[in-house]
Amino acid sequence: MSRKRYSKEKKHRTGEIPTGSFSDIAFLLIIYFLVATTLVKVKSIAADLPSGEKASQSQSDKTPIVNLRGIEIFFNDKKVSVELLNERLEALELGEKEPAKRVIMLESTNGTPYDNYFQALAAISAHQGVVAIVEED
Repeated sequence: MSRKRYSKEKKHRTGEIPTGSFSDIAFLLIIYFLVATTLVKVKSIAADLPSGEKASQSQSDKTPIVNLRGIEIFFNDKKVSVELLNERLEALELGEKEPAKRVIMLESTNGTPYDNYFQALAAISAHQGVVAIVEED
């Protein structure tokens, strides 16, 4: 008897892999990833960089300078906060000046947090300033 049972079970096996539930699994995975995924809007700024032409000496004397030294921000060698930097840049009324007089020098030392650099760059760009980045040799 055991021989006959074995032969009957063998006849019912077809060797095919059941694929009927694959579409259901794929659908559930799509729903899971749609629900679990978070969409983050990347914060960015647009900055107009000046050309590499040398300006006259008198223009460079009048150019405002923003220094980033570690976590401290200096505007024309006076320590300021981000809010005060925004006020000082607003007082310059850069939007009303010709593009050559909108230049703001941005100097940064090693160890400056990216957040401070980004905030200073965003403040200058928000007040229609043109950023001149100073690099040390």
